Amino acid sequence: MKTVFAIDIGGTAIKYGLVAEGGRVLSRGERPFNRQLPFAGVIDQLAGLYEDMAATSGAADAIAVAMPGYALPESGIVVDGGGNVPALRDGSVSEALRQRLGRPVWFENDGVAAALGELHFGAGRSVSRFVLMTFGTGVGGAVVLDGAPVTGAQGEPPELGAIIVGVDAQGAPLGLEAAASATGILRAYAARSTAVVTSSRILFERAEAGDPAALAAIDGACRAIAQAAGTLINALGLDAVILGGGVSAAGEALAGRVRSHLPAFTWPFLAARAEVRIAELGNSAGLLGVAATAFAGLAAEARRKTPARSAPTSR
Repeated sequence: MKTVFAIDIGGTAIKYGLVAEGGRVLSRGERPFNRQLPFAGVIDQLAGLYEDMAATSGAADAIAVAMPGYALPESGIVVDGGGNVPALRDGSVSEALRQRLGRPVWFENDGVAAALGELHFGAGRSVSRFVLMTFGTGVGGAVVLDGAPVTGAQGEPPELGAIIVGVDAQGAPLGLEAAASATGILRAYAARSTAVVTSSRILFERAEAGDPAALAAIDGACRAIAQAAGTLINALGLDAVILGGGVSAAGEALAGRVRSHLPAFTWPFLAARAEVRIAELGNSAGLLGVAATAFAGLAAEARRKTPARSAPTSR
């Protein structure tokens, strides 16, 4: 049985797990992450997680890393995005881990990895055209068409958080990330209330209790999500909008509000068939998605190493 040690680097935590073929998670964990660490410190932490696992479970066949931003396929160095983890621009995570640990390493943008996870093992299994939007410290995700994520010519991930959904109080363009990330929702609440709220979970609890400022902040975010989702549905004929990330832990309290706003931004024929779903995999989406990439890479390498069989000669 082949295994992959998968890592998902977030703005405040690193999630990791040992994944077997078929998406079975054999072990998992999460550690706080200091995003101000220098590059060498990031590598020390990631390598340490693998070494601790290998000491008890044995070596994995490969390592897979989901990380924010766009990393060049040939080098693994982040050249765009990744502002939540600035050290990723200072070196190649994949090459540094390969050299230190002696394992092959594959990597994906975290949003693309999460979409792959939901496609293979979660809420995207029954649809071929969907967008996964993840809402946490920032906004990520990817569009999947006919079973494959849509990326640029060199694998560039989409920037869903940059979709413009209105204007801010100063009249400047307002992007989806500013409007609907956990940070953006909390900022919108702070502008309406003197109460101190430190997480989207607490904010949804206050909304359920009838706090008008919480209700207004959440409804504004859900309207922005519906506007971005409707634009993508109109352009691409999507079957589903899947909501993931930490904010999606609110479940139907989030999805129901997005669903109620969606018809205002979506062509009626398309709106009638487009579903709004909550992602099924939670914190495992990125791990499972990037592990699937590594398993595919291992299989491709095995095929390259297998000598072609000669056709039998006739006598």
